[in-house]
Amino acid sequence: MKKIKELNAFLITDEELKETIEGIGWKVFISEMKRGFEQCSSGHIVAPEKVFVDTEVSDMRCMPAYLPKYNRNYCGVKIVSAAPENRKLGLPTVLGEYLLRDAETQQLIAIMQAEEMTAYRTGAATGVATEALSRTDCETLGIIGTGKQAPYQAKAILTVRPSIDRIKAFNITEQQAIDFKEKYETEFGIDITVTGLEDAMDSDIVTTVTTATEPFISSELISPGTHLNGVGADSKTKIEFDPEVLKKSRVFVDMLSQCMHSGEIYRGLEKGIVKKEDLIPLGDVLLGKVKGRTSEDDITFFKSTGVAFEDLITAVLVFEELNQ
Repeated sequence: MKKIKELNAFLITDEELKETIEGIGWKVFISEMKRGFEQCSSGHIVAPEKVFVDTEVSDMRCMPAYLPKYNRNYCGVKIVSAAPENRKLGLPTVLGEYLLRDAETQQLIAIMQAEEMTAYRTGAATGVATEALSRTDCETLGIIGTGKQAPYQAKAILTVRPSIDRIKAFNITEQQAIDFKEKYETEFGIDITVTGLEDAMDSDIVTTVTTATEPFISSELISPGTHLNGVGADSKTKIEFDPEVLKKSRVFVDMLSQCMHSGEIYRGLEKGIVKKEDLIPLGDVLLGKVKGRTSEDDITFFKSTGVAFEDLITAVLVFEELNQ
């Protein structure tokens, strides 16, 4: 953690953030994220919906937050951008910065690179949802899309469901799935099978992390008892599941107002497939206000769009750990 004298603030790199969170551990990190979801449903956060700037070939999002019940000393904002074509240039497809501020004086405390922050907090949110909604006897995990986010999703899910002994990995470019297997099979300590879409969907838990703009997963591919994490489609222009999937599922969202404008939820509402009252905030389940899984045969669908409180929690944990 290096101090920038001109700004009187610290600079925290992606690598420092990654090392710090790994040191904290996924179990603790997920439990802290769970507190954020609970406080979100209790009305104890200030986190407006994302502000999107669409350039047609990329997008920028601004995400401010304040969590007085979690830690009243800090507030902050993440500016994150997605540029899918960067892959062709050998550049990261997700870039961003986090500005952590003193909540009382609004002085800048730290500037954090946000690529790893986004990856970690998205994985942790999935961990919270998977622990709350999936069956406790799950043995297989299907990962659809094996890019940057895939290993973080896997680590979080394996943390909350250690009963999993096999990952089925599918990517539209098969070599990327093969690379994922070769890189992580030994680290995870379980079998990773590179397979087709249909076989990957035949899993106890399925997580989708693609950049798809047209639905490619039909309701026929989903079996009773499956828990689904829809992670990739976080805006109106992205979608992974056919909205008909929502008819078969109990639908849970990270933040109601934000999810209504993204992916499957947006299309489902537009077509009348799902109603606003059908959407259950994850925090309500954690607080015991609403049941999550009601039977072994329930299909549970968690729609993740990435909420600003997730980034603030990550920033606070990392900053305070490094500042000890």
